[in-house]
Amino acid sequence: MVGISFVRVLRNALRNFKRNVWLSIATTVIMTLTLLMMLFLYFMNVLSAEVLRGIEQKVDLSAVFKEDVSESQIETLANDIEVRADVEEVRIVSSEQALELFRQRHADEPFIEDALRELEENPLQPSMFIVATEPRFYQTIAAALQTEKYAPFFEQINYDDSEPVIAKLITFTTGLRNVALITTAVLAGLVVLIMFNTIRLAIYSFREEIDIMRLVGASNWFIRGPFVIEAVLVALLSVAVATLIVYPTIQGVSPKVGRFFFSGQVEQFDLYQFAVDSWLNVVGLQAAMAVFLAVFSSMIAIRRYLR
Repeated sequence: MVGISFVRVLRNALRNFKRNVWLSIATTVIMTLTLLMMLFLYFMNVLSAEVLRGIEQKVDLSAVFKEDVSESQIETLANDIEVRADVEEVRIVSSEQALELFRQRHADEPFIEDALRELEENPLQPSMFIVATEPRFYQTIAAALQTEKYAPFFEQINYDDSEPVIAKLITFTTGLRNVALITTAVLAGLVVLIMFNTIRLAIYSFREEIDIMRLVGASNWFIRGPFVIEAVLVALLSVAVATLIVYPTIQGVSPKVGRFFFSGQVEQFDLYQFAVDSWLNVVGLQAAMAVFLAVFSSMIAIRRYLR
């Protein structure tokens, strides 16, 4: 009995959709745009987090030891620096390791190898590479290495300060996120307004049938159900359309995004693969947003015009 009632309610909802097809299409378009903006926010947050992580990994603090510093002094200095609260790891690269890394880095440049062969001794000194617990601590660590305690042991301190780049990127993404949030809110308001008017017109079109159903004792669910289901159908249709737009778009732009933001990294972040792996989150997020807007706007219209 319940199944038969639901089928009838669904049939009435489809009839409402067809009768107000242009308003239903307009609602679907606006809701699809809303979902696309929401997905833009979602993927922008993911991408910006990966870009920031990549920049943080490129931050480099290294210190080259002086020629007269012994191995025991190097080990003592490494242990002393590693116990700092802002230091996560200290790695020592010997002269031999530094030379091998230099040769690997310039393997395509034969004249450099020829120059190294002419040298009687290894020209490279041992180095210390420091990994901070957070990128903002690199500047503090670099300053500490230049104090009287450590400066006599180091010939050169190399520090690539990426903090300004990170700050600018955060400012840009925050501004872009705020614009997207405002746009999403405006579009969501339009969805509620258009769907409200769609349900209102549907109620007006079916006013005689509604009066007859009430006279014969139809339940509130049987009368109101078609309007709620009509709104949910529009929401699910919008989810399907937005998904069909988003995935091919991401597939097309993902290689360019990877080359632009993650070139030179050993493991490049693949935005499209992330979207495929997270399809349940992507579809679920859209469905939750769309169904909420649909049910919310339809219930307001029903409570106002269908008493």
